[in-house]
Amino acid sequence: MRRRIQHLLSLAGLRGEEITLYLLLMKLHRATIGELSAASSMHLVTAYRTMKRLQDRGLVQALKMNQKLSVYAPLTLDALIQKLATKEREVRRLQLALKRLDHFLPFIDASSEDARDGTEPIEVHEGLDAFREEYLKLPDLCGDEFLCMGSMQNYWKVAGMSDEAPEELGFRHKRFSRNMFCRVFNTHSPESQTFAKRDSQELRTTRLVDSIPVAKDYLGFTKDHVAHFICDADNPRVVIIRHPELVNVHRKQFEQLWDSGVGT
Repeated sequence: MRRRIQHLLSLAGLRGEEITLYLLLMKLHRATIGELSAASSMHLVTAYRTMKRLQDRGLVQALKMNQKLSVYAPLTLDALIQKLATKEREVRRLQLALKRLDHFLPFIDASSEDARDGTEPIEVHEGLDAFREEYLKLPDLCGDEFLCMGSMQNYWKVAGMSDEAPEELGFRHKRFSRNMFCRVFNTHSPESQTFAKRDSQELRTTRLVDSIPVAKDYLGFTKDHVAHFICDADNPRVVIIRHPELVNVHRKQFEQLWDSGVGT
């Protein structure tokens, strides 16, 4: 059992001397640095530094006996478990951030400097605020037509919005005030069927389909970029695509689907 515990603690990031002193302190319940050094045959300075690291990890507490001497007591593994949970969430976010980036890599010029205006051909904005803000910008960045494709209902769910949310009403009002028509590919759902019925009064043509290339996400097309909203409740993010070649690929895909009569 001891070997298994040592192995698990090492996997959790503890060094060998930290494991030795932590388990020793668990056995002794309380001990001074001198007592720990003697019982472990560890140099006094090494023992002191090791206990400091264990304190920083939240596994040990120092109790003052007087101005010069402290006695150490072990704490549970809760702090270590919590830290691992935080790391797990960070790793999960990294996995999600890396997912589906392969097809962007050929368009990244590693040798070039950033654009002078601070923008890049491909950007990723993470977090719920960016997820909402980039969507609400779309009417301001279009010409006389707005194209979109994907699951509007999935976007609303992750963004905490709905067909009748103030933000969505404001979005449509911007379109109407600029006489901006909208062409939409959306997946079948009660929500999409409801707003599709209002097409004639809302300057829109909606085509409901069973399957499209981004059935779970949402794409919005502006004059010079495509915003790909990745509808993941745990890690909502937006991929802003400004690379002319990629923008053209996305637009051609949309137009080809539209011209072929998909969803009519």
